[in-house]
Amino acid sequence: MRMSAAGVLCALMTIALGAVPASAQPGSLRAFGSPVVPMFEGWYENPDGTATILVGFFNPNAEETVNLPVGELNRFEPGPEDRGQPTHFPPGRAWGVLTLKVPRDFDGELRWVLNANNQPASIPVHLEAPYFIEPLRDAANGNEPPTIRFAPDGPGATGPPTGIAASMTAKVGTPLHLVVWTSDVKPEEGSEGGLGGGPRPALTLRWHLHRGPAAVEFSEPSQSFTDSADQNPTSTVTFSAPGEHVLRAEALDETGVGGSGFQCCWTSAMVQVAVSP
Repeated sequence: MRMSAAGVLCALMTIALGAVPASAQPGSLRAFGSPVVPMFEGWYENPDGTATILVGFFNPNAEETVNLPVGELNRFEPGPEDRGQPTHFPPGRAWGVLTLKVPRDFDGELRWVLNANNQPASIPVHLEAPYFIEPLRDAANGNEPPTIRFAPDGPGATGPPTGIAASMTAKVGTPLHLVVWTSDVKPEEGSEGGLGGGPRPALTLRWHLHRGPAAVEFSEPSQSFTDSADQNPTSTVTFSAPGEHVLRAEALDETGVGGSGFQCCWTSAMVQVAVSP
């Protein structure tokens, strides 16, 4: 089954709007002061018989980046509260920022709760059949996610984020070089289920702050290429405070952000950086 992310979003907003203030509902976007809404994006099966749940978020504040530390303002319930979720929420819709691996008979008793601007919002996650997705291969045209490597011959990350893909160290105020190797395979020629949405770059690499005690600055937060094969994009990131940070490298193919309506095919990989003073 191939489920449109737009269809999932529409259905989930119907659920979520009952659990969030009116300032986060459609037609009420503003510059500051709205809540951040967690988004349940679907689930898929793993070869080992478990399932993976995919979640993202929507920050409707056009000019407000929200930071919510893990705890009362940013938690899963029932616990543990910390399941690797982001603490940094820039404006807009962020897809696939977190995966949760659960047993295939998971009972659905889990909820992500965010409280931004004193306005709580929450969403339950589950394994109901209508929300089954195919993020690792589009059955309609054979499209698969790009691959990200952090060394020329290192292991490749493909699809939604699972754990920490690379670890680095840095110092406050000193740019850290971020070097990745990306590749992608084009969808099968003549297949059905075109990419849609007009022409896009063959490959785009974007960097995001996922977690950290303070803002960071990327020299090249987004880079696009006309050739999807064997790119070696580089950037730098500068940290303003010491502590543990997690960055998210996101590789998009022609389907664009969030798969352009379907949950395939993009890749996110987490990079952990220990920053010293």
